[in-house]
Amino acid sequence: MAPKISYLFQSKTGFFEYRRRVPPTLQKHFPRSSKGKLLTEWKKALDTKIESVAQRRWVAENDRFEDAKRIAEQLLHGDAPRTQKADQSAISSAKQMAVKYGVHPDQAPTLGVDATQEEIQNFPKKIKEWTLKVQEHKDLLLDFIEDEYIDKEQRAKDYQSGRWGDYGYQTPYKPEDPNDPLLAQYRIVSGETKVTSHATWLDASELYIKTNKQEKIRLPDVEAKWETKTRGLLKRFENAMGGDSLRLEDLDRQTVKDWLWETYPKAGTRNRYNNTLSAVVNCWNREKKGQSIFNPFSGLSNKKREKDEREERRSFKPEELNEYLNNIINIKDEEVKLIGLLMIYTGCRTSEAAGLQVRDLRIDSNMPHVVYRTNSIRRMEKSDLERAVPLLSPVLDAFRSYKLPTASDAHLFPRHYRKKGHENASAALRNIVNNVMGISDRAVVPYSARHTLRDRSAAARIDLARAEYIMGHISDGSSKIHKEYGTKTPPEILFDDMTAIFAVSDWGFYES
Repeated sequence: MAPKISYLFQSKTGFFEYRRRVPPTLQKHFPRSSKGKLLTEWKKALDTKIESVAQRRWVAENDRFEDAKRIAEQLLHGDAPRTQKADQSAISSAKQMAVKYGVHPDQAPTLGVDATQEEIQNFPKKIKEWTLKVQEHKDLLLDFIEDEYIDKEQRAKDYQSGRWGDYGYQTPYKPEDPNDPLLAQYRIVSGETKVTSHATWLDASELYIKTNKQEKIRLPDVEAKWETKTRGLLKRFENAMGGDSLRLEDLDRQTVKDWLWETYPKAGTRNRYNNTLSAVVNCWNREKKGQSIFNPFSGLSNKKREKDEREERRSFKPEELNEYLNNIINIKDEEVKLIGLLMIYTGCRTSEAAGLQVRDLRIDSNMPHVVYRTNSIRRMEKSDLERAVPLLSPVLDAFRSYKLPTASDAHLFPRHYRKKGHENASAALRNIVNNVMGISDRAVVPYSARHTLRDRSAAARIDLARAEYIMGHISDGSSKIHKEYGTKTPPEILFDDMTAIFAVSDWGFYES
């Protein structure tokens, strides 16, 4: 005999179907029949003669009817149907809450093929209990949602104007936020948003991005670029492994390894991306203690191979540096010229120079110097030391002929302070090395100016700790100097060091 569940019927041939009357007032707002006619009854074949299967499919079909009914009621009241989708972060968080409360559609009671007679007899009761539990949870969510979205300001205006008491007055509601966690959860519980209850790669990805953004401090444009790039990598991996339904527990180490080796042949690139993928799983295991999984990426990075494959950079030869310096001095772009000179005369990175503010340049001090530190437009790399470096005459003279912005917090290089500007400056300097000077040796790049300062300081027998401080290398020695001087006016001894460094005319042996 067919189970006594509302809207569930069994035909004479034994097949089950879902049948439910459509309220007359809502019929014109319900989906039409296949022939375009108004639906008076929602009828769906469940394509099974097995009670347990029919009852499981009944739950999903009943939710579909309820969703259609909800939209029809909104249309009847003149509201726009609420169909905007939540982003994946909101969906992932809402899914976790639905699973926690035991109301995710995947948690509906099921019968196995080896179910006992007692389990079969009790199954209708379990379905009813489950349905009641889900409905109570949905009702609770709707209460919260309704209270949250009532436009109290508009309702107060309606009360003042007298509209509030008019016949047929409808309570005003604010537009829905698709990323509202309660709304996203309701749509999952009701079956409108289809997501598996299992922990997926998508869940872990969203958690990683959310947690990383909370823990790391980045400038807005840098963070936006990081998120775009990271999402691209995580999505690329997800698609390769089967799509957004990929379960974390199904990650296979050998499959992962094969994909990494095939997709990223170079060890440096492979290691960098593998570290990000590994961080996703580590973050999940750290934040979800009871759901931790084996990390298939652990140990796949190969630093030795990366070192073997890496193209080592070398310093400029003396004659190369002289030609490079002359080309920089004669370049028309004043900003690129000064960035290039700072790289030569202070050993800084392109981003360190391009991200300076006016207040970081102290050319009128008794000891003219530049301060490399985190500011409102550029954060220092975690591997770099904040420092104050004396400036010598060639770069000082260039700055004194440069029209500085007046505000102390202004960008020293207005066209190059952003990430894209750093890249443009690097490209212009690379053009000098590769095209103007015609150097084909891939080991020689604008960054070679930093290597050159390191080698010249060694040739000048400068104390290693002070040399590392000047260049911003973090070590026990340079950190001790930083602790003593910080970014205050540098002491006389650092000026003497800089003078000695640039007095060196021969600083190494180069194979031809």
